[in-house]
Amino acid sequence: MDTIPLDYATLRLIWWLLLGILLIGFAVMDGFDLGVATLLPAVARTDEERRIVLNVIGPVWEGNQVWLILGGGAIFAAFPPLYAVSFSGFYIAMFLILVALILRPVGFKFRSKVPDPRWRAVWDWALFASGLVPSLVFGVAMGNVLLGVPFHFDDTLRVYYEGGLFGLLTPFALLCGLVSVAMLVMHGAGMLAMKTSGAWPRARGATAASPPLRRRCCS
Repeated sequence: MDTIPLDYATLRLIWWLLLGILLIGFAVMDGFDLGVATLLPAVARTDEERRIVLNVIGPVWEGNQVWLILGGGAIFAAFPPLYAVSFSGFYIAMFLILVALILRPVGFKFRSKVPDPRWRAVWDWALFASGLVPSLVFGVAMGNVLLGVPFHFDDTLRVYYEGGLFGLLTPFALLCGLVSVAMLVMHGAGMLAMKTSGAWPRARGATAASPPLRRRCCS
């Protein structure tokens, strides 16, 4: 029985659906990792509380981050021109995300090496940055996708990005970045409320996950 090959439009739709599933999986699975790291200075006051908070994401962050790697691989496999122009045109933004994500394993590894409170405070803030920066940049990127990004083709049909990093920081894109941070922080707060057993981290996580109006009414 002869098989009918799929046309380009159908293959493109399938790959976009696959890419969407991978990025949604990253937002859902790794989103609470970023949110918990962002909430670290707010919900944990003592070293014991910080260890409780970090233990929520310590065993699972590596597996959750695979969703982002698969998403990048899907873009490279299905849309090489998009991959090339995105990673070259948005080089500084990608660099910020990579540095922030690299800080996470480094922070987990080195935080407990020295019992000095100042040493641990430095790595706690590094872990905080590893959650806040990607959350903000991903939201700004989504805002720019909705607005449209300036590209052009040369005579050989090669794609070039015409803008720069500061050109991406429009008011709407920054608003999307703040919305992204708020959503992932709420996601992380809900996970803290479910997973932590310490009284203070759990109560602060539940407070951070509750809407402000509800907190005022119930306080």
